[in-house]
Order: sequence, then structure tokens, then C-alpha cells
Amino acid sequence: MGFLVLLILLWFGAATSKFQRSHPQWEGPERGLGENIVSHSCIHDQIIEQRRRPGRKVYSVTPQFYVHSSTSNSVLHKGRSLLEISEVLEHPKEAKQPIRIYLNYDAVGLSPDRDCRKVGDIVKLGEPPVSSSPGTRSCNPHGDPPIYGDCWYNCTLNDLSGQDKRYRLHKALGQTADWFKRALAVESVKGNLRLSGYSACGQDGGVQLPRQYVEEGVADADLVLLVTTRPTTGSTLAWAVACERDQWGRAIAGHVNVAPRHLTAEAETLLSATLIHEVMHVLGFDPHAFMHFRDERKRRRSKVTEHIIDERLGRMVTRVVLPRVVMHSRHHYGAFSENFTGLELEDGGGRGTSSHWEKRLLMNEIMTGSVDTKSVVSKMTLALLEDSGWYQANYSMADHLDWGHNQGTDFLTSPCNLWKGAYHCNTTNLSGCTYNREAEGYCPIVSYNTDLPQWTRYFPQANKGGQSSLADYCTFFVAYSDGSCTDSNSARAPDRMLGEVRGSNSRCMASSLVRTGFVRGSMTQGNGCYQHRCVNNSLEVAVDGIWKVCAKVGGPVQFPGFNGELICPAYHELCSAGPVPVSGQCPNSCNFNGDCVSGKCRCFPGFHGHDCSKRYCPSNCNGHGTCLSNGVCGCENGYTGIDCSTAVCDEQCSLHGGVCDNGVCEFRCSDYAGYTCQNSSTLLSSLSVCKNKLERVLSGQHCAPSEASVLQQLEEVVIMPNYHRLFPSVAQKLFTNLFGTSYCESAAKRLACWISIQKCDSDGDNRLRVCHSACQAYNLACGASLDCSDQTLFSSEEEGEGQCTGSGEMKVSWFNRFRNRLFSSNSSLEGMYVKYSQL
Repeated sequence: MGFLVLLILLWFGAATSKFQRSHPQWEGPERGLGENIVSHSCIHDQIIEQRRRPGRKVYSVTPQFYVHSSTSNSVLHKGRSLLEISEVLEHPKEAKQPIRIYLNYDAVGLSPDRDCRKVGDIVKLGEPPVSSSPGTRSCNPHGDPPIYGDCWYNCTLNDLSGQDKRYRLHKALGQTADWFKRALAVESVKGNLRLSGYSACGQDGGVQLPRQYVEEGVADADLVLLVTTRPTTGSTLAWAVACERDQWGRAIAGHVNVAPRHLTAEAETLLSATLIHEVMHVLGFDPHAFMHFRDERKRRRSKVTEHIIDERLGRMVTRVVLPRVVMHSRHHYGAFSENFTGLELEDGGGRGTSSHWEKRLLMNEIMTGSVDTKSVVSKMTLALLEDSGWYQANYSMADHLDWGHNQGTDFLTSPCNLWKGAYHCNTTNLSGCTYNREAEGYCPIVSYNTDLPQWTRYFPQANKGGQSSLADYCTFFVAYSDGSCTDSNSARAPDRMLGEVRGSNSRCMASSLVRTGFVRGSMTQGNGCYQHRCVNNSLEVAVDGIWKVCAKVGGPVQFPGFNGELICPAYHELCSAGPVPVSGQCPNSCNFNGDCVSGKCRCFPGFHGHDCSKRYCPSNCNGHGTCLSNGVCGCENGYTGIDCSTAVCDEQCSLHGGVCDNGVCEFRCSDYAGYTCQNSSTLLSSLSVCKNKLERVLSGQHCAPSEASVLQQLEEVVIMPNYHRLFPSVAQKLFTNLFGTSYCESAAKRLACWISIQKCDSDGDNRLRVCHSACQAYNLACGASLDCSDQTLFSSEEEGEGQCTGSGEMKVSWFNRFRNRLFSSNSSLEGMYVKYSQL
């Protein structure tokens, strides 16, 4: 697989519960087309599953040239020139720049079987059964069971995308691209971004790439998003998937679909949050992308998630264990115990939700399975993208996440019925304050028609639980639709008999206050909205304009003219801007240059000190760089890494899917997206061009695409074009016809196969490059001048046949033997046979 011109890879339901942010009465999550949608239900996993069906691709792969911070001088090799691989001459110093997202709207409204063009059109959602006629399997999210995808959709007026909606589409996606440009930096593509002519973007009614994207590439772009406006069902505003990746697994093309019925002024804020959420999936928040995450050396990360049986939760959980995700999670939750090992992913909620954070733990974080207007981007999400090895995150773009803040390790590791305070409620009879005290709320407890999963049963009745399956049916106070303490415009009028005031400085507090001479009603103890302020390291609350100082730990205060008392929150709940003292906390939070575990900093490489505050040049830059005044190594040309210990390889190394290991280009099968080492015999049924080459060596393994259909495409779009380049031109064919065309043709075809399907070593991972002798045999057989010293393609002369792809013999024509003796004084290829490499 050393040389690649085009590379095609293949990788490879139920309704989602929502929060009802209005009245205690339980209602279903779906709304009619004319009603206001309050949250977006993501169906990302469902779209991916559609693409994993036989004969379809999850994504394809096209290698790119990249800017490197330090490079050695490149030499133009005749071998690459023959195989039409371009050479890049400039080497800018900055490795990562703000990501450039290019938006293509060419396909908007153009698909006759998927876009709504007039009222009454019946169009496809997903892939309805071939045997069905339009309308026979109609989309019905309210059915039993509901039908969301792979169905026929009846278009309404709201599904048509006119000029106004197209303007809103451009505006929303433009703002999304600008947001990511500020939030993420990426190793810039050098020259034009090249995409594949056999892209997965075009399947299942997707978007065919414009011809110029394939032939010329896209200038000034690191990611191309192909936009459509096709209908969706239920409360799904949009969806997005990556459809093409580079040789390191980073998304370079994606398909974004926005439903026209949600391109309205009323949905503008929700759509903005939704598009950030969906583009996050394209960029890498997707378990299918996790397998391609890279470390600092661009090696595939050995561990992104862990799957364990959690005895306290009583079930199997999946946790992200990436270093920056863990670090930022510890500081958010105050979870500095060794018992916290990673942040949990979603495991409930039905269709399309497992590519998200667990809602029970992150609630209104933007990468949970449902998105609303209060969703925020946390540092944990940005950390996940940075831990991919593809991006550098700007953490100033993160929002403040209230949910779970400083709740400790137990919040992350205990069932939610053991949570304390406003994070748990168990009766519908009492109202309370929401977890952030911004609203008065109720405790929604639902009786379902069937029993809940064993690990979500918090009541004696097995069918009772909270209203969100995404949040594991946990029960906690949810804001009344008119219960906001902070927004006086949308809330009900404050109760002056209770001394309430609503506004930006008001918060919900427990209270039994009532004006003197009046009675409170049926409940003597309740809650209300009261003003607060933080002054001189103290929390003060006000009733009827009278301010009183609260105790640090909170507690009751009384006011003149009122019976009863108001219960102050603890100072840190409303006033503490800095970190609250938590057991196991580290000095200065390790300056976010290391992980804090049980009070001790574990510094990241390049930092030291008890609080990881000091930079240092590891190993004094190993003699290959200068230790700058800020403690960072400035590496000389040809070396890189935090200690300048790693020699830089020729840029062709990465183009061919290799990994540079201290100046040596290694070719690991697992380092190439979608490839695995497989038993050679299992590949035969999928091959035609290279089948007879594999049949001769059935022992061992070869590095090849995991999917049979992609292996077949590999022969068509990579191996055969290479063969035609390696086999001589028409004029040469006429010449070699007299002196051994069959030998040349055989050598060219074998070499084309070897370059794209290479053997794996005995450890079952490293790809073995084509043997040097095979290159020589090809040159002799065809009178060619392929550069056999190109070690991105071929092994060195010193490497034995067991260290390169195969071994065997091939006859050489009398003319080429004569030519070899005449022109190659050092040749050892004498006699009737020539040693060459065989699969």
C-alpha cells in the first residue's frame, strides 16, 4: 500500500425521549409540523448504521499533503514521478492554523427523489425497501412502532425551501463555520484539498462531489461540507456525517442536511446550537472516528474508551479515557479520586444517541443526545477533539457548564437516586428549585406501560421513573415553563405576598416567608425567587428591599414584616467564581499542564514542578535544537517533538500512510484508516486482478481493506491505474512485443498489486514494503527506470526477503538478460531466472 493515487475505504432505532420544559403533565416528545420544537433529537448513529449496510461505504479515504513544523529536504524520485505523485517544495513553519470549512450548496433542492419541490411530493427518507411503492411505507413518528427512516415522506408546504429559507441556511451555516474557525486549529492542507472521485458522500442519495473537487481540488479548505435541505421526521432539525477522510482518519468532507421546516425565525437559536452539535460529529465526536485518533507521533491511540461492568451502576458502561478529557472532567466535577477514570458515553435513548456524552452526567452539554437553546459547549468536548491528535482547541470558546459542577467523584460513579440536593427528587407533590437555582421546578415522575431497565429502577414500582431515557430515567427538578427566576419576561408575575422578585439577580431559594397577617396556603414550606448579590466575600439576599448577610454555609434568615424564614444557599453555590475546595485538589489545578490525582500533579511532558508550572526542555533538546527562554525546544530542520529527538521523514511518508519514527518511515497496517491485517486466504474471493498473486502464498497475512466491496474497488481505482502507468506506452509495447511483452506485463501487474496490498510481518501489524529486488525485476522486464531506492515504496537492498513483501522467481526474456549484462555492471541477476517479490 506504499503508493496510493486514490484510496477508497468502507467502514462499516426507537424514539428519543426528551425533557418536557413546560408543565408537569407528561406528553410525548414529538410535535406537529406547525408546533414549536423545543429541542433537537440527534439521529447520527442511525445515519451511520444506514451506511454500514452491504455494498455501502461509511466513508472513503483520500491522502493529503500537510504542512509540517520542521522538514528535511525532499528529493524528487523517479519512481514517484512515474507514478504521478506530485512533489511539494515549500515548508511553512506553523503547523496548525484555524480550520477552514468550505460550504458547498450546489445540491440544495436538486434531488428529485429526496428534495421536496412542491406540496404533495412523496420523497425518500433513508432507503425504503426496493419492493415498496411510494407511500406504502410512510414515515410516521407517532406510529406503533414509529417509522422514522427508510420510509416515504409526504411533503408539506413547510418542507419547501424558498429564498427566505435558503438565506437562513447560508446565514446559520456561515456562523457555524466561523465559530469553529475560532475554536479549532488544524494542520493545514498544503495546496488544494483533494477529494476522491469514488467518494462515500454520493451514496444513499448523498451528494456527488463536483468534478473540479476531484481533478483540481478545493483551495483554502481543510474540510468541505456538502449541504442539502431534505425533510426529517419528528424533532430532528438536521443531521451530519463525515463521508471522506485523509490518511490519518481526519474528516476532510462531510454531508450536512438541514430540514427546511426548521429554517424559521422561531428556530434560529435552536438551529445554531444544532449545527454546532452536528458538525462536531463530522469533526470527530463519533465512535467510528475514535478508532483513528492519533497521539503526538501520529500513531493510532491504543486506548480512547474503556468498556467495563460498573458494579455500582449495575451495568456495562463506556467511558472516554483520553488525557485532556479526564483532566478537564476532574476540574469540572471536582473528581480528583483515582476512582474516576473516564467520562461516560450515552447508552440509552433510542435512535442515534450513542455518539454522545451521557446526559445523566452532562445534561445540557451540547454533545448529549438532545440539544436545546440552553445547550453549552464544555471544555470536555473541546478536549475530546484535541485528544484526537487532529486539532488544537481554543478553550476560551467553551461555555460554563453548571450541571454537576463540583459535585465530586460520587456524582460520576453513583446511581442518581443517591445524588443530593436539587439533583434528586422523589415525589411529585412538592415543587423545588432547579439545580442551578435559576427557576422553580417540579419533579416529573412518569408511569410507563412497561417496566424500565433493571438499573434504572429507583422506585418500588418497576415502571416508574423520570421522563428522559437519555438521562437514565433519573428524577430531578425540571423548570416550569413560567417558573424562571432570572427572566421576568417569560415567567409568571412574582408573588408579592411572599416577597418575591424576578430578574437577572434573582435565584430560587427554599422559603416559608409570607407577609404578616396572611397565611401561606396549603404548603407552609416552599420556594420562591429572591434577589441576591455577592459583596465582600459574602452572600446577601433581599426581601422587600431589605438586604441581609447569609452564613457561609447557608441557613435561615428572617425579615421584618414577614412570618417564616428564607433558607440561604451556601456561599459557593452563587458567589464562588474560583474552584471550590474539594478533597484531593491539587495546587493551582496543576496549571492545566497535568492531571490531578489524589492531591498530586502528574505533569504532562515538558512541564515539571509540584504544580506543573515550570517549562523545561527535556534532555536539553538532544543536541538537535535550542532551549528557548520559555523552556520550549526550538528544533532545527529535520527534527521535531517536544525534545527534538524525532527525525522528520520525507513528506511522501505520510502520503503513503506511513508513520515517521525517528526518521524511518514505518508502515503499520493499523495506522491506515480502515485497513487490517487479514489471513491471505480470506481475501481471495474478493479479488480478481491480484487473485492469482495471492493464491501462490496463502500462509501469513496481508494488509487490506476490512470490507470486501472496498477491496474490489481498490483493484478498480488504485491497482489497475497503477498497472497502466507501470506497463509501457503503446510505442514501447510494440518494441517489447519482440523481446518479451508477457514478462513486462506480468512484472507490472505484480508490482501494482504489491504496492497496494502488502504482507504483514509476524507481529501482525507492520506492513512489509515491496522488496527492492522486485523493483529491479520490473525495471529489467520493462526497460523502465523506477527508482528502487525510494524507501517509501521499496525495502532497502540489505533487507532480506522475509522482511519485505514475499519472494519468488520470474523468467526474464533473453533480450532483457542481454540488456542487463550490457548496462548493469553490478547486477547479480544472471542466468535464466530473476529473484523478485511475490505476494
